[in-house]
Amino acid sequence: MGRWDFGGFAYATEPLVLPGVGEPDGPADDGPAVDYAGSCRHLAALGQRGLLIPEVEPCESPEELFWFRWLTGHQVCFIVWRLIAQLVDDLAEERRPVAEALPLISRYVDGYSAMLLYTGSCPPDLYNALIRPSMRRRHRAFSGAWAPDYWPIRDLFRRRRLPGTVDADAGELHDSISLLHLVHDGVAARLVANGRSLLREAAVRGPGHRPAGLIYDAYFTTLRAPVTRHEVVAQLLRRLVAIAQDVAANGLYAADDTVRPAELRTAEVIKCENGLVDILYGVAQQACDLPSQLLHAPRPGMAEE
Repeated sequence: MGRWDFGGFAYATEPLVLPGVGEPDGPADDGPAVDYAGSCRHLAALGQRGLLIPEVEPCESPEELFWFRWLTGHQVCFIVWRLIAQLVDDLAEERRPVAEALPLISRYVDGYSAMLLYTGSCPPDLYNALIRPSMRRRHRAFSGAWAPDYWPIRDLFRRRRLPGTVDADAGELHDSISLLHLVHDGVAARLVANGRSLLREAAVRGPGHRPAGLIYDAYFTTLRAPVTRHEVVAQLLRRLVAIAQDVAANGLYAADDTVRPAELRTAEVIKCENGLVDILYGVAQQACDLPSQLLHAPRPGMAEE
């Protein structure tokens, strides 16, 4: 079996540290490019081997496995949203050409779709016994809309045109957002039998914008402090490798969890499920922004496989 390096033991969670929403990354430092490349190669290998050669033992506790997925998958979403927001800012300030930015945003949106499938892979009965009550204990009206990193890019997911893209070919991005909505609706239909979120069921008002963000961050063990871009990417890579190891060992769904709503039976969603680790590899490769020759080179002291 391979080595699990995340959280201290297999299927443990870690706190996430990000800059405040809208705040720039901390001062640049020398990023560990070789470590980044090693993580990317690890992800690529996991995508190729899949369930044939799992690196860790399957998780024996469904509660532990799906709690890990719920927390860690959401933390990946927060980082991906931040990376998307930075690209949207680049477009607004004309720091990056539209033709370059749109494919990058599309790949991150696909990564978000993959994380929705991953966090939503919990069996419905376990979701309603473990995860939904844990959110309600934080606040009766707990809502995904409280996520601080989501706010700067919510218009993108509502299909509103990005700045500077009036004449651009945004077909790939539109397809990615369409897939995202399909996955979101399918996961909601699968996990929430009555279709009513905690927010809709609550007989109380939600807190103000800032307290809501603090509650949301605290629930997902996310802290706000000045950190560099390299530290953000390193945290992303650690999570993506752990998630890929998990999927290789356990599969996406439990063996006896076979019921899917219509949205999750579409060809587009099935393709996303089957290529989930490859999508994660694409997100990692893009976030690292490393030259291709470094991604394919062996680690120092290692021979080519």
